[in-house]
Amino acid sequence: MQTHTSRTGKLLGTAVAAALSAPLLPGVLAPPAAAVACDTAAANRAPTAGTMTQARDAVACLINAQRTQRGLPALTTNQALTRAAQQHAVAAVQIKWWGPGRDPHRNPQTGSTPQTRIQAAGYCPNPRSWQFSEITYTGWGSGWGTPQAAVNWWMNSPGHRAAILDPGVREMGPWAQPGSADPGGASSTTAGTYVVTFGRCQQ
Repeated sequence: MQTHTSRTGKLLGTAVAAALSAPLLPGVLAPPAAAVACDTAAANRAPTAGTMTQARDAVACLINAQRTQRGLPALTTNQALTRAAQQHAVAAVQIKWWGPGRDPHRNPQTGSTPQTRIQAAGYCPNPRSWQFSEITYTGWGSGWGTPQAAVNWWMNSPGHRAAILDPGVREMGPWAQPGSADPGGASSTTAGTYVVTFGRCQQ
């Protein structure tokens, strides 16, 4: 069995000085919500051309389950953030540059970054303040290419966990793409590549 997961860091962008940012009150959380019921079948199978929508919905559901279990608000899906995630995931599977020692957030052909992709997709034009982050994952082999594997790995990686549980973000753009973004998984039929962008926009 071969597996690979990309290592990523949290990236935050603020358009203006912190004084204009929406205030956050640490430690003030809502009571934990009832458990969210996600589509178990979709969460535990790698995406295919015919199941990409279900896989994408499963990623969003699993992320919101992690948040609401801890008293954080569920995130809404934003079309611009989703377009940015889709663009990156599709390119990653086509080019296959992710792997040890490689930066999965910068496209080596176009030079695009999370910030440039999110802005190009039209998220939060002319903001007073804004915040964004991006997390990525690619896996293959027995059970490693699934939405559940991606979210489990993110939640066990401090930087990714912090992005998912960030109380400041309000929206996300999830994408699930069939295939591996790492050349090591190129021949796998059970590979999945996942990109989720997060944002908060104050205009």
